[in-house]
Amino acid sequence: MPRDASLPIDDPNEQFNRGVLRVNQAVLDPAANVVKAVPGPIRDRFQDLDSNLKEPRIFGNNILQGRLNAAAITLGRFVFNSTFGLGGLFDVAAQNGLPKQTGDFGQTLFVYGVPAGTFVEQPYYGPSTQRDSVGGVVDTVLDPVGWVMGGIIFGWPWTAGTAGVGAAAHLGQWKEAENASIDFYSFLRSDYYQTRRGQLREAIGLPAVVESPATAGR
Repeated sequence: MPRDASLPIDDPNEQFNRGVLRVNQAVLDPAANVVKAVPGPIRDRFQDLDSNLKEPRIFGNNILQGRLNAAAITLGRFVFNSTFGLGGLFDVAAQNGLPKQTGDFGQTLFVYGVPAGTFVEQPYYGPSTQRDSVGGVVDTVLDPVGWVMGGIIFGWPWTAGTAGVGAAAHLGQWKEAENASIDFYSFLRSDYYQTRRGQLREAIGLPAVVESPATAGR
């Protein structure tokens, strides 16, 4: 069926979402300030480790989306970085011609024609749509890394731990963006939509054309 990657902003519950963001700021700001003070090279290692831990789920979604070339690159990245990048602490694959691919279950739902729904500011996890919120739950519960580390039940603590690595990787960026934004909510929403449009285009074989958050609008 036709799939529209333009993803227009749809935020009928803006006031409620702004309230959720205020709670997120109150909860996450202390940790964000701590992470922001961590030297950049150490934060880079968190980002690379976070990326490597997500490669198996990206690979699975690449297969579901029929993106076999992306799946091959993702598999190569995971093997290469896990072996030569000290378990993923260094993204040596990108330096050797294997760029990071996109791939998540929200994307997969889009490929199969599921509508995006409205914008959602999630507790802790931040900006999303209804479709991507469901996709995030599926990605978390069915994370292959969590299964390998102990199965679907005992693997949940490991999955929560990898989510913590991801949060540590991005909290510093969160704080820097907050300090530079006049309206942090509008910035986060625009940034999410413009990034997501590019990822959805990739999922259906189109070039990832990403507009500036400053010009993204309704």
